[in-house]
Amino acid sequence: MKKLLTLAVAAMVASHSFALIVESEPNNDSTTADSIVRGAAPWSDVGVMGLNAGDVDWFTIHLNQGEILTVITTPMDDTSPFFDPDTMLGLFDAGLAELRFNDDAGGGFGSAVRWDARYTGKYYIAVTGFGDRDFNGSGHTEDGQYALTVSIVPEPASMVALGMGLAGMLRLRRRSK
Repeated sequence: MKKLLTLAVAAMVASHSFALIVESEPNNDSTTADSIVRGAAPWSDVGVMGLNAGDVDWFTIHLNQGEILTVITTPMDDTSPFFDPDTMLGLFDAGLAELRFNDDAGGGFGSAVRWDARYTGKYYIAVTGFGDRDFNGSGHTEDGQYALTVSIVPEPASMVALGMGLAGMLRLRRRSK
């Protein structure tokens, strides 16, 4: 039983991804968006990105129905921590309909959005500078580095099922003694 429990814990730990989110220019619109390669939920990753005047950073991510996505930008300019660049964040569906928008819910002038995935499929994340509400690169002069943190947690029912399965295994173990 100890081996089975150890194997179950190792499988859960191994499902987490520890690779950084990578940006490659140009990724200024949805057609050139960088893919975020994710692991099984629960999963979290971070990357340090650069934003220049007129720049927009687009990313794609696959979500399963019921998963909860959280995206946070944290400005990292060392001359005025948490204030430069002033980011704006958008989440879009596969047809590019805006699902969420945020300006300044993160630390300082960072941004944050949370989304409960209503369907399985591709979603787009876009980061731009303050003043570019259309996410097309016009109207902003923000410049600097920011951390992009993306996390996904499974629907609550999945976690309950996992807990019930582990409890059942422990009960079977006690009966076999």
